[in-house]
Amino acid sequence: MKKIIKVLAVLTMVSTGQLLAITSNTPVQAAQVENPKRVTDKAWTKKLANAGYIFELPHATKGALYKNTAAKGGKSYSQKVLKKLVKNHTLFKVKRLSTIKNGISVDLVSKDGKYKGYTNYINGIRNKNLSNKALQPLIKAELRVMTAKDSNEPTSDLLNQVQVLANKLTGKNRKIANTSVKQLKQFLKNNTLSETPVLLIGKYPDGSLEK
Repeated sequence: MKKIIKVLAVLTMVSTGQLLAITSNTPVQAAQVENPKRVTDKAWTKKLANAGYIFELPHATKGALYKNTAAKGGKSYSQKVLKKLVKNHTLFKVKRLSTIKNGISVDLVSKDGKYKGYTNYINGIRNKNLSNKALQPLIKAELRVMTAKDSNEPTSDLLNQVQVLANKLTGKNRKIANTSVKQLKQFLKNNTLSETPVLLIGKYPDGSLEK
């Protein structure tokens, strides 16, 4: 858990403009504050892009979706549009993930191609499958593995439990589970945020572990 706190302390410090927009009722243009250099993480981008149109923007009404790109001085969509995106559970695909100073930015495009923009990784996007009832036991088990790893506790028995739960699933859910288990093993091996299972994005490590 200490490691999670350290991760959040660093990675949720997105560019000042974005942070203000997320925590304020009035969206703030990032360009008014600074124009930091963005460095694309190709491997991370590929991993998220391959997941397809599975990301929702649960915090969009707080200004966490900007038009264009940070380099062009992104401006938040209107509250009317943002509320619509949340209400309709509009799905997005990741086009690019970039590091910006102490933050992480993701460029997105909606499934219908109507909405394009960027948000931050930690607070912006959420995997729609986190709401899949059939996957709940697996998700909770995987989170237990993640927190055990962060606390330097044994994970082998917990990982075995995850595999058992994955094997009980069928069809599309089993495919999702097997992919997630594979990614979980990579996280245990490398212990980096980029190795977080795609299934858990929106649940880890944004502080939702105790929910």
